[in-house]
Amino acid sequence: MTSITDLPLFARYPILKQQLKPQSFACLPTPVKALSDLGPNAWIKQDDLTHPDYGGNKIRKLDFVLADIKAKHKKHVITFGATGTNAGVATAMMCFRNNLKCTVYLFEQPLTQTVKDNIALMRFYGAELIFCGSLLKTVLSFYSSRYRLSRTSYFLWAGCSNSVATFAYINAAFELKQQIEQGQLPEPEHIFVPVGSCSTLAGLTLGAKLSGLNSKIIGIRVAPAYLGPFPACTEGEVNKVIRQAARQMQQWGIKAEELNLPAPCHFSDNFYGEGYGVASEASQSAIDIFKAQGITLENTYTGKAAAAFLQQLNKEDSEQTKPQLFWQTFNSANTLAQIELGLSKKETDSPTRPELNPKLKAYLAD
Repeated sequence: MTSITDLPLFARYPILKQQLKPQSFACLPTPVKALSDLGPNAWIKQDDLTHPDYGGNKIRKLDFVLADIKAKHKKHVITFGATGTNAGVATAMMCFRNNLKCTVYLFEQPLTQTVKDNIALMRFYGAELIFCGSLLKTVLSFYSSRYRLSRTSYFLWAGCSNSVATFAYINAAFELKQQIEQGQLPEPEHIFVPVGSCSTLAGLTLGAKLSGLNSKIIGIRVAPAYLGPFPACTEGEVNKVIRQAARQMQQWGIKAEELNLPAPCHFSDNFYGEGYGVASEASQSAIDIFKAQGITLENTYTGKAAAAFLQQLNKEDSEQTKPQLFWQTFNSANTLAQIELGLSKKETDSPTRPELNPKLKAYLAD
């Protein structure tokens, strides 16, 4: 496992190690492997294995976010997401392990077993859950939270995304480039990744440019494009995050000529379907196909990105014979089963579970 001080990004830009000081939360590098049953050109990058208890792309980001929390001497993390938020689970686990308070504002999505499990996990890790109903009401509650009056509050955007979190996936692109150079896989023509809060796609796009990775990063939109009149999950928002990260690097002393920005990100709306968290025929088919490979996906994020990946693999064009990579961002560990069986050693003594919000009780009862 790579030491957090030996990340490939830091080998290229040593000054970032002093500025970012990430924590050792994620198990890196995550493996790559061929999906031979899906064809000779199918590959996967398994960020579901970022942590043995709860994996996924949020764990990478939280390495950098936790360092920022500690540097600013914050004691309470406040975030928001859908009722089945994986980011909420990862944040709650991080807070529990670091003696931080956690509050998650929640908006409604279709009620599935995964949603119920994630709510149970957030409660297990002691998070305060505040159900607000609609996405717009949840965002307004997040911005008007009473916790903004406290100097020890740390407000974290949905998806564990903020300015420092982007660097987690800049480093991830360097990590993949290193694995290619080591002969673990050929350089992919395309890399498919779901995009919701924008920082994963932004980080990979900028990281590919800086590392010399020639793959085209394809972001598959899985979240609403707008929150009311405000852009949220759009190509423009991703490009804005890229520019913000580049400006931050310049402020830390990296020369502008080294940061020749990439072309605008590659963004697809074609697999969103009928809404956030709503299964589509293509996403469910992708889930079933990957399940046969022993890989767990879900309908909110990874199923839709996997559908795009499979479509590319199945193109009849003879030119489509180059390697394609699916970046798995979902958690594959059955954390809830570990807890129920008493196998998660660090969490056998659960924190006090806050009372369920009455509105959340009603939502779960439907």
